[in-house]
Amino acid sequence: MNLQVDYLEQGRAQAVAADAAVTLPRAEDAIDETAHRFGDGLIGVISHGQAYNPSRINASKIGVVLLNAGLTRHIGPYRAYAELARRLSREGYPVLRFDQSGLGDSALPDQADADHRSHEIDAAMALLAQHTGAERFVLCGLCSGADDAFHVAAADHRVAGAILLDGLAYPTQGFWLRHALPRLLNPAKVIAYLRSRRNAGPSLADFRDFPAKADAARMLADMVARDTRLLFVFTGGAYTYFNHRSQLTACLGRAARSSQVSLEYWREYDHTFYLRKHREMLFARISHWMASSWGQPSGAPPENAST
Repeated sequence: MNLQVDYLEQGRAQAVAADAAVTLPRAEDAIDETAHRFGDGLIGVISHGQAYNPSRINASKIGVVLLNAGLTRHIGPYRAYAELARRLSREGYPVLRFDQSGLGDSALPDQADADHRSHEIDAAMALLAQHTGAERFVLCGLCSGADDAFHVAAADHRVAGAILLDGLAYPTQGFWLRHALPRLLNPAKVIAYLRSRRNAGPSLADFRDFPAKADAARMLADMVARDTRLLFVFTGGAYTYFNHRSQLTACLGRAARSSQVSLEYWREYDHTFYLRKHREMLFARISHWMASSWGQPSGAPPENAST
């Protein structure tokens, strides 16, 4: 859906003041949604929690903010964010999905600085609080969005939880054994590796924003100490740096084994959850995690087995 752009194209953009809400036609699943222009030229859509149903009141005052996955617009890969937002809305949680500056419908900032992502997420949380009464927040991101979520969750005590899809982790000795040994037995892969060493392309560090491993371990321990909940979901798309469930504790320390940290490793899934059945599994896992973390009225989906 790109209704906010349609609205702007109709020549009524001047009538929309910053932070103003434009009610969107109801989606097919009857979710109330409003489009907003806020912050420094940012555009986002709030899916409002269905508080009219007494059994689904969001007593925890938790709101959810979905962060751009790489260069993908606020609808997410294969509309995953739009579907997730509406599912969580039906379960009582207000959800904001927005385009960070320079992506999708949002403008480039007049003057960017190193902290512009955190400033934009701060503006997003303020918008969600203003329009829905949310007091604490769950940040959800895929890939670079997960990196942003981790950094902000570590620094902002209003963040109650984070959902990190193919988020940060660091190769360990065990990772390299599992990664390299099968390839050493395949001459074609050995030759391909040696050729790649002569023509090295961009590395993971060129696209991601992982803090130093020691800093990440400290940040995670601090979040656990203040009861921030984290759901790590790794897919086969993270094979270049993650390949076993035990790796999270091996690289981030004992805090990764705490009750505040949940982990799924879905090796057969791809990075963008291309298959609908994989997206449905992801949505169900997130719904169950939200319910188990902050309570939820009736209708919570059953827990899904980890792979």
